[in-house]
Amino acid sequence: MKILRSENQNFFKDLKFFLQKRLQQNIKDIDESVKKIINQIIQNGDEALFKYTKEFDGSLIDSSNVLISKKIRESYKNKADINVLQSFKVAIQNITKYHEKQKPQNYKIIEDGAKTSSIWKPIQSVGLYVPGGNAVYPSSLIMNAIPAKVAGVERIVVVTPSQSGSLNPYILALLDELNIKEVYQIGGAHAIAALAYGTESVKPVNKIFGPGNAYVASAKRQVFGKVGIDLIAGPSEIVVVADKDNKPNWVAADLIAQSEHDEKAQSILITDDENFSNQVILSINKLKEQLPRKEIIDKSLNNNGLIIIVNNFDNVADIIDFIAPEHLHLQNKSRNKILEKVNDVGGVFMGEYASEVFGDYIIGTNHVLPTSGSAKFSSGLGVLDFMKRSSVVEMNLESFNKNQDNVSKMASIENFEGHKLSVKIRQMDKK
Repeated sequence: MKILRSENQNFFKDLKFFLQKRLQQNIKDIDESVKKIINQIIQNGDEALFKYTKEFDGSLIDSSNVLISKKIRESYKNKADINVLQSFKVAIQNITKYHEKQKPQNYKIIEDGAKTSSIWKPIQSVGLYVPGGNAVYPSSLIMNAIPAKVAGVERIVVVTPSQSGSLNPYILALLDELNIKEVYQIGGAHAIAALAYGTESVKPVNKIFGPGNAYVASAKRQVFGKVGIDLIAGPSEIVVVADKDNKPNWVAADLIAQSEHDEKAQSILITDDENFSNQVILSINKLKEQLPRKEIIDKSLNNNGLIIIVNNFDNVADIIDFIAPEHLHLQNKSRNKILEKVNDVGGVFMGEYASEVFGDYIIGTNHVLPTSGSAKFSSGLGVLDFMKRSSVVEMNLESFNKNQDNVSKMASIENFEGHKLSVKIRQMDKK
């Protein structure tokens, strides 16, 4: 892991360079390939969809089986561990309870005969992308589906690729538990295109959610505008703030947990004690040996891992906001003071027992969070992402009379005579 010291004159410059180099990648070739796939789906519908499904997933799909059958849906019952399913049920309860609190309230203002109001309604249809290849994450399904259900979305569509006709039993079990019926065994950029533009078998949706590989991310970027999208998820990341009174092996485990996601994941430790950071590194080297994803952990920490040594924690919030991490775990004694000052972060975990993995799975908060510095302008996934707001204006003669002259004056300086006419014609008819 690289070491930077905040007291150095070029600290923020060096930090910026280190953060940016992880995100540098040439996606031009991917974008071109995805563009061709999207155009084929638009032009040829099911024919292109089933061709790509066979080519990329090795599954023979056609209009008769693209929608997952009841038999396949129920096939998990002798494959899924009932104890694991019970854990997911606890998670579903907690996530539902947390997201119920996010439901927005309508409001109305009445003044001088004018009524203005704000009305929230659920998006009518959404598509949830659930990876189903080498990386299968049932937890992502519940994190996307539950806020959609809490919001009241009428049509929830799930797409998930099968591997040679086989689907993950826990994905199937959760679809059953969540009562999601419209599920297509397709994945990749072609599935995103089908959700956006529709085919003979797949009716299009209004907004698309869910994580995926670089091709899925590219497809979401390219269909945005035709449909809405949640966010473009980058590699996972965490900043842990700890001091000498914390346990080095606990902090090491937290950094490892993030780095095992993939080679581009980033784990950052901020501490005011260099000896403590050395103990953390020793613990990492010891703990990682027992883990099956050791090679990924090594590459992630060697290429993207970072230790920031500060003299004290007085200005550490400035460093955190500069990074704008997906996850922030404050374990040090002055964590509450830091939390008051921090502005740009996806999810915050407080205290040494609040391991970030609880947020990944069960505690109730959503694990779909902004990455790559986008916490500076966006938030984690929630109920509002599955809703839209409309404004309503109702006026009578009293409110018309009060506002007519002001509207005409404002329209005049913008040279919109038609706007003025829309008011003037009503003034004339009143007479």
